Parts: sequence; structure tokens; C-alpha cells
Amino acid sequence: MENILSFIRPELFILVIFLYCAGLFLKLYKGFNRDWMIPYILLALSFIMTLAYVSVYLNQGFAPAVIVSVVIQSVLIAAVTVFGNELIQQAKKRNE
Repeated sequence: MENILSFIRPELFILVIFLYCAGLFLKLYKGFNRDWMIPYILLALSFIMTLAYVSVYLNQGFAPAVIVSVVIQSVLIAAVTVFGNELIQQAKKRNE
């Protein structure tokens, strides 16, 4: 696990919290009734935010190596978010 998390830039771990909050918002929003779409939406948000940070803010551009790095990082960030949420949900069910 330690090796996998080393692929994510430390400053991008804040995205895990942002994505978790976005997922909670979608879950609690009455007008949104497609819970199955939440992981896909979080993945798209993760990709957009990671791409913006790495390509624009860090001035690394849109080279193929940067895009591959962004894809890997954004998938890992979204996966950590969804997995963390699942751990919380299972702990709640266990305590009921």
C-alpha cells in the first residue's frame, strides 16, 4: 500500500477530502437519484482537478508522460476516496 500511495503527489491528497465531500453532497442531494454514478463522477472530478494542478499550476504542460501520470494519480485518488467511504459504511453497518 505504501508503494501505491507514493504515486500520488502529497499535495494532491487534499483531493481525497474534496472528493469525499462531493460524493456526500451527491448522495444527500434529493434531485440526484443515481448513486451508481457517484464513483464515475468522482473519477472525472479527480482527473480534471489533477490535470489542472499538474499541467497548469505546476507548468508541466500536456505532454504524454504528464497525461499518463495524471491518469494514474487521478484513478488512485478516486479509488482511495471510494474505498475510504466503503470502509466507513461497513463500520457503520457493523455497529448497528
